[in-house]
Amino acid sequence: MLKIGIFSDEISQDFEHALKVIKELGAGYVELRSMWGKNLVDLSSSELKKAKELIKKYNLKVSGIASPLFKCHFKEKGIRKSKGTYLTQEKSYSEHLKMVDYCFELARIFNTNIVRAFSFWKEGELTNDILEEVVKRFEIPIKKAEEEDIILALENEYSCFIGSGEESKRFLDHISSKNVGLIWDPGNAYFAGEVPYPDGYELIKDRVVHVHIKDAGKNEKGEPVWLPVGKGEIDFKGQFRSLDKDNFQGVVSLETHYLPENGSQEEGTRESFSGMMSILQSLGIKIASNSGEK
Repeated sequence: MLKIGIFSDEISQDFEHALKVIKELGAGYVELRSMWGKNLVDLSSSELKKAKELIKKYNLKVSGIASPLFKCHFKEKGIRKSKGTYLTQEKSYSEHLKMVDYCFELARIFNTNIVRAFSFWKEGELTNDILEEVVKRFEIPIKKAEEEDIILALENEYSCFIGSGEESKRFLDHISSKNVGLIWDPGNAYFAGEVPYPDGYELIKDRVVHVHIKDAGKNEKGEPVWLPVGKGEIDFKGQFRSLDKDNFQGVVSLETHYLPENGSQEEGTRESFSGMMSILQSLGIKIASNSGEK
């Protein structure tokens, strides 16, 4: 039985409407990144309270804090504008380091123990020297995660230094802490040029604590593009079969990124959710009820 969640902002910035859709579709978990036109880390205390009340109203659980931690420039200078920060101001590494405690506080507020992190904007190849520096920069956050009993979950992100399963393994081989895990994103691995399943997954499956689902393929120019789940080149039938066989205990969270031509984010999420459910049904894999039980 798989626990299924959905990113609320892949449906709408109207948080209550997004929660209604998640509940209607039958998912039991919501992943928090942005709402009401703001990133989660920028919400006021009253907005955080409102968000928590709405989640309770729709009897959902939070799968994780999709924070922007360390989705930033590797060097202190050189701040750049990017869509990848999801409505929050781009910050330096030192500013992100100061934000760690607050992201952990958000996890406590929303009763989850998973906080997402990244591996800095990709600027060149992941050399051994760069890898060592990334590992070093995670030392303080990891220590804090251990003290706070938080799972600091690195997401493989193709626009960052660590984008594939192979690169994730190289990083995780240096980290023994039980408070560090991987958010496995097959779609990001595909964009990074890797065959996500089985190639990438088999390298890191023992460290996966959370999964993001989005499908991808190539356009006429041979460039990677997001597609509805089940319509791309990623072997999600094999991926879901393995997650079930491996008795994966985390949440599988839909983050479609697919936007239908002349359509809306909600339509894209609905289409991808339908595709995901078709695959799960074909495999005889049931999803946990949307009772909100964890």
